[in-house]
Amino acid sequence: MTESKVRVGGSGLTILTFRSERLAYLQTLQDTPPQPVAGAHVVQPIDERVPIEIVTSLAVGAGTLRLTFYELFSAPVWATLPGLEETNNLIEVLEKQVSLGVVSCRKIVRAPLTGERRARVYHNCVITDIDEGEQVNIGTMSLPKTLTIQYTHTTIV
Repeated sequence: MTESKVRVGGSGLTILTFRSERLAYLQTLQDTPPQPVAGAHVVQPIDERVPIEIVTSLAVGAGTLRLTFYELFSAPVWATLPGLEETNNLIEVLEKQVSLGVVSCRKIVRAPLTGERRARVYHNCVITDIDEGEQVNIGTMSLPKTLTIQYTHTTIV
């Protein structure tokens, strides 16, 4: 069998780390990269038939990671992140992460047969929200919990 050229997202081929530790029970990773801080501006004087220039902001805002985990019995999902042990709610997470200093996350993608790897590092990560709510009914089999992390920029390694 030859190795597929198409990237497979699951099957252990994509992992995410927080402070260099693999995040267990991660169900979904959604990355919204930084966007321009302002839209492009078209410069077209009234005496020109076409624009003479298109100006961009040359700056971007923060990117956002939304991570959805399977909740475990032992602790809230955010309390399983390195450095955030024993946090029980959003305010405790916001206060505790101040003492962590600069935090980075790393998404590592591995090829299935060759094991070749590539990675993207998310710099200056800050948890900005946690999903403490839930809806439970008689057929509920798992409880997904989502964390929102914002970052300043990424690099490829």
